[in-house]
Amino acid sequence: MTWTSPFSLPGYWFKGNLHCHTTQSDGLASPEEAVRWYYERGYDFLAITDHWVLTPGCPTPAGAPDGAFITITGTELHGAGYHMLALGLSALPAESLADAPSEVAAVVRASGGLAFIAHPYWTGQSSAEVGAIAGIAGVEVFNAVCEKMDGLGYARVHWDDLLSQGRRLTGLSVDDTHWKHDSHGTGYVMVRAAALTEADILAAIAAGHFYSSTGPTIQDLRLVALADGRPALKVCCSPCATITFYTQGPKGRRFTAPAGEALHSAVLPLRREQVFVRVECADSAGRIAWSNAIMIEDLPAVEG
Repeated sequence: MTWTSPFSLPGYWFKGNLHCHTTQSDGLASPEEAVRWYYERGYDFLAITDHWVLTPGCPTPAGAPDGAFITITGTELHGAGYHMLALGLSALPAESLADAPSEVAAVVRASGGLAFIAHPYWTGQSSAEVGAIAGIAGVEVFNAVCEKMDGLGYARVHWDDLLSQGRRLTGLSVDDTHWKHDSHGTGYVMVRAAALTEADILAAIAAGHFYSSTGPTIQDLRLVALADGRPALKVCCSPCATITFYTQGPKGRRFTAPAGEALHSAVLPLRREQVFVRVECADSAGRIAWSNAIMIEDLPAVEG
């Protein structure tokens, strides 16, 4: 497998939230109210993910041009010790499987969907427990409502532990709004897709052609050659206070802007022993953008 930067692909960037609750389960807004709220704030798509309720596409908000906003079929599934975000599936798993997360994920995949582990820190899962679940596409690296309620919204360590083991998992930023804790609009994904359709968005997410954010913009991410010919990864972003490259163990690096200034790019030399590399760009307000991880073995130019 060879890595391809989503920034080099044809298509468009689409903004969306992949975790949202409504009056169909434990949210305070109706599906129609939720769709309109995100559409009016510049989002391109929304997944309504009520608990054990499968919500297919909702009508385009009144007054919106055809094709200006879509909803992604979704649900949130859960059992003993885990919650699972499921996107693009055509039917719910049987609730009798609820306490067997690998079986639930298998049913989601067989139904054409993608399964992600939701807010593992808040749920109390260890990375080993997440890693024991087969067939998941990724994890929520940031969940806004869990952060606002209990300070348990980040899952960086879970993600990095699994990446270090060679698990090819992507990381989502979501708001998980229930319309109770002012989390709506906080976490989102930016997806590079050919068109604004459910099939194109889900295919891009499955391929990892997106980044996640709570505010900053990643403008480019690509391989470059240093002056001595060594390969490196370069990121360009909106003005940020820090840019951090994470790898297996202490083989990455943090770049910090001088007082009163901002960073717009950074470069990290690559080595085979890093196993993976991903980037976090944090602005002066503490908002973060996360790239998906690149597995070093997918970069043939990296040696030794």
